[in-house]
This record gives sequence, C-alpha cells and structure tokens, in this order.
Amino acid sequence: MTLIYILCFSLGLLIAWLLSYAIFSRKIRTQTRKMVQLMRADELKLDRPDDAYEDDDGHFFSDLERASFTLRRKYLRLKKNAFDERAVFETIFSGLTEAVVTIDRHLRIISFNSAFMQQFKWAPANSHSSYYLQDVIREPEILEAFKKVFAGSEAERKTIGDFQLFASLLPSVEDHKTWALGVFYDLSEIQKTEKIRVDFVANASHELRTPLTVIRGYADLLNSNLQKDSSSLVELSKPIVESAHNMTLLLNDLLNLSRLDNLNKIEKVKISTKEVSVDILNELEPIIAMNHKKVICYFNEEFVFADYSSLTQILRNLIVNAIRYSGTEKESEVIEVRWTSIGNTTQLVVKDHGPGIAKEHQGRIFERFYRVDKGRNRNQGGSGLGLALVKHHTQIHGGQISLQSDINEGCEFTCDFPNGL
Repeated sequence: MTLIYILCFSLGLLIAWLLSYAIFSRKIRTQTRKMVQLMRADELKLDRPDDAYEDDDGHFFSDLERASFTLRRKYLRLKKNAFDERAVFETIFSGLTEAVVTIDRHLRIISFNSAFMQQFKWAPANSHSSYYLQDVIREPEILEAFKKVFAGSEAERKTIGDFQLFASLLPSVEDHKTWALGVFYDLSEIQKTEKIRVDFVANASHELRTPLTVIRGYADLLNSNLQKDSSSLVELSKPIVESAHNMTLLLNDLLNLSRLDNLNKIEKVKISTKEVSVDILNELEPIIAMNHKKVICYFNEEFVFADYSSLTQILRNLIVNAIRYSGTEKESEVIEVRWTSIGNTTQLVVKDHGPGIAKEHQGRIFERFYRVDKGRNRNQGGSGLGLALVKHHTQIHGGQISLQSDINEGCEFTCDFPNGL
C-alpha cells in the first residue's frame, strides 16, 4: 500500500513538473518571440502613447516588454537624429569651396569633399578601397606638416604654390581614434589681386616720375639759358608745359577713379543718344581733325538711361582711345560709334580698324596703367587710365564692358546699359 502511495506521489510530481515546464516554456517562447519582434520593429511608430503597448493580437505587453519597447523607441529616435545630423554635415562638407580632407595616423584618407578632388585632380577608382595621402599629394612639405600634427604640434600652416594648408588634430568619435583635418585654401585670386596692386603702385610711380623728370630736365636747361634769346626759352618751355598738362590729366584720372571706387549710386536720366554723341564729337573735333580720322555714328536706339557726366566720360575715352591707337593707315581712318538695343539693355559700340590687341593682353586691358605697348602709349599722351575709367563708369550703371579684337582686325568695345531709371 505504501508503495502505491509513493508511486502515485512521484507520478503526481512528474505530471506537475511537466505541466509547469510546458507552461513556462510557452511563456518564455512567447516573450522571446515578442522581444525579437520588438528589436526588429523598425516600422514601430515613435509617437505612440506610453500606455498603448498592444501587439497585433490585442494583448498587452508585460513590464519587460514595455521597457524594451521604450528603449527601442529611444534608440530609433537617436538613430533618426544621427542620420539627420550626418545628412546636414555631408551637405555642408560637400558644399565647402575649400578643399578638405581627414586622415588617420597612417595618412590613410578617411573622408574628403568634392573641392579636394578638384584641387588635386583626383577621384577614387573604388569607393571600397583604402587610399593614402601620398597617393594624391606628392609635395613632401604637406606630408611632413601632417606628420608634425600627429607628433604633437598644435597646428601647422604651409604655403605651397597657389594654395595654403592648415592642418590640426581632430578627435574622432569612433573608438577614440585621432584624426587630422586638413583645409587647403586657394590663394590664386589673392595672389592675382596682390600682383595687380604691386603693378599698380609700380606703374603709377613710373607714370608720375616721367613728366617730373622732363620738367626737372628742361627747368635746368632754362636755368642755364636765361641769358639767351627769348625764342630759345619758348622752345625749352614747351615740353615743361606739355608734361605739366599730362601730369594734371593723370592726377585728374586718379581722382576720378578714387571717386568712383567710393560711389555707390548715381542719378540716371533719359538721355538722347544723338545729342550726347554730337556734344562729344564737337568737343573732340580738333583732335579728330589733327589725326585725320572720321567718326561715323549709327543711332538704332534713340535713348539711354544713364548719368550724363559719367556717360560723356565713357564715350569720350572710347573715342579718344580709338583715335590714338587705330593707326595712321588710310583704311584705319574711320571710327564707328553705334547705339543699339539688345533685350532690356542699350548698347554703345565703338569700333576702330587699327592693329588690334593680342589675346594675351585682352584679359588685363581694363586694369589701371596696363599698357600693351608701353613706349607707344606713353608717346601718345595717354595716362593709362582711360579704359579703367570706362569700365568703372559702366559698372556703376549696373552694366558691363567687353572687348572683341584680333591682330590687324581692329578693336570693338561694347558697353551695356540696363534700361530704366
């Protein structure tokens, strides 16, 4: 009898254990399935209220599930924010005009922007391959600057050719690795501006020195010939008067340029193209006749919107420039002045039939004191500022000036004036 009780008790324990195992196993499997579902649920909405934790069958989640769902929701939100921040960073990074690159201690390239590829004319053949800075940049000074940064130097600056490097350490968020950031600044425009400034100072000094030398030389001759006849004194005084006159014109042009540099606005009026042309031609009649030129005007546009004083300086300088440098041959005696209308602009075109200007000079022809033929220009009496003045006067109207020329084909200058006040 006792044996039967023991067997029944043991059988009851076995049945209870099997039932418990089945129940708990089922719960564990259910919880595991739901946890996996939660961890994979990228499509879960991030704006669900805290008490809405129902699954697809309408059952409520447990506390563990609730905590897991909350953690998952925070993770997805952080992931989305990180993705958005990276997108903004990449947009800014790629939009920088300066060439930028990041490298690690082994000079392996980590990231770069499009300006870096353009600067060094390089593009990776395979986005999955590793590239090193020495594969792109051959200058030893650049590589040495980055090595010094990794060795402990706070920052390095190197100027090589037409660009300047600024290199410094950049802490990385990936496993506390240390990267270096390199920014390459393009100095070509700065160097070009500096060259123009240096040339301007040198040319201005030379232009002022030339008439002063003439004045001083002839003044010494006058001083040593005061006892001679008056006719000799008159001849000696002519170069002094001419040099003083040229210096006055030069200083006036410099003052006009300075005024234009500080002028922000002009008063435009409606001007008759015929009237302003006739006024200038009457003014220039002596120099036109003396140089045996003919100026022919074409008026396809009756009016132009401009400042009258500024417009007369443009027209005067262009015609005088054509007279001086169009040559002495008979076929070059005609100078054309045309007023036309193109779209919303009025165009002034002044064309001569002289020797023309070579292509290598055309990019600098509007610079102050720039001369294609220095000796010839100076003998003609020009200050070297005429075309620079024309450019500034045109731009202050909101317009542009351009030159079309070939050797032995003459020059055609075109000024655009926007219509309207």
